[in-house]
Amino acid sequence: MMILKYIVRISLLFGILLVSCVDQIDFEVPGGLSDSIVIQARVVKGDPSFVEVDVSRLFDFSVESRRPVSVKRVVVTDDNSNEMVLETRVPGSYFEILNASTPIQAEVGRGYKLRVETLDNRIFESSMDIMPVNRKPKDLKLSIASVRSIDNLGNPSETNKVKLSLDTEVNIETNGGVFWEISNIYKVTDQGISDPENVIKTCYVEDNVNVNEIYVLDPTQLREGNISDYELTFARIDRRYGEGLYFVVKQYSLSQGAFRYWNGINILSERSGNIFDGPAGEIESNFTNINDPESVAFGYFYATQEEIIRERANLPELESVANICPSEKACFAPGGDSCICGLCCDCLLDPNSTTVRPAFWVD
Repeated sequence: MMILKYIVRISLLFGILLVSCVDQIDFEVPGGLSDSIVIQARVVKGDPSFVEVDVSRLFDFSVESRRPVSVKRVVVTDDNSNEMVLETRVPGSYFEILNASTPIQAEVGRGYKLRVETLDNRIFESSMDIMPVNRKPKDLKLSIASVRSIDNLGNPSETNKVKLSLDTEVNIETNGGVFWEISNIYKVTDQGISDPENVIKTCYVEDNVNVNEIYVLDPTQLREGNISDYELTFARIDRRYGEGLYFVVKQYSLSQGAFRYWNGINILSERSGNIFDGPAGEIESNFTNINDPESVAFGYFYATQEEIIRERANLPELESVANICPSEKACFAPGGDSCICGLCCDCLLDPNSTTVRPAFWVD
């Protein structure tokens, strides 16, 4: 799921926040925090509804901090005291579909909390988060825009990118906010090189548009509950458009606490490190170590409703973009027998790839 894309980056931001200063940044996590964990988790009402939890170490660039974190027990509870123990096949990562047969169902207006029990007998428990109502996006608009940038040497340049703009309703009466996840799904047909029988496959691969960006909005700053042509982001143009590409925008409703958390992450990620930056402040967590309430806890658990809008990138400027495959380079190094052309060798190499055609896909 998309939350996995943020987990390492958010853990790194926590580490930087703890040790950052104006003069320099030391990436060594302070003493007493080296065994700290970050918990990113949510209950989502959507199609389908689900709960997902990811547990990672506080990232400090060491080998140990990059290893998965196994925990003893993960339990989600609703405001009627129903409990659901989550199972996992991957250490530190939990994902389960919620439906009428599960002890927990995702419903707007209901409250949820999470408990994580570690192998060293620490117990982290979140506060109750109430799922706010969401609104459905009306239109996702794509256009070509010239974007100015400056390289590491200070040289300016302009590059054409795909601009994503959104028309949507938002709840201006909420004390929370809106959060977006933006991805694309593109089609690629491999060359069958890695298949013993040279079978050619067609895959559909999901990818983040800009993993380094957080998209949040405070509806209370708006005069009315509709926004038009709201600029979300700019996506690079490359060979992924060759066989077809859809942009996918997922809109989530956030409680007041969840909005403060994601907005804090957004503010920290945008800091440039100069003296004109405002104070970093503290990124709050709703987790408490119930064995030691004074102990620092990281991450957030929230309940949200998901609404999705998709749009195929059908723009005249993209018609001449070449397909990913066949590859422009030789797929075998001199004297080697291993294919080095990535998806053109086997389009299922990407963990977010599938040969199952999405129901919405139209060629």
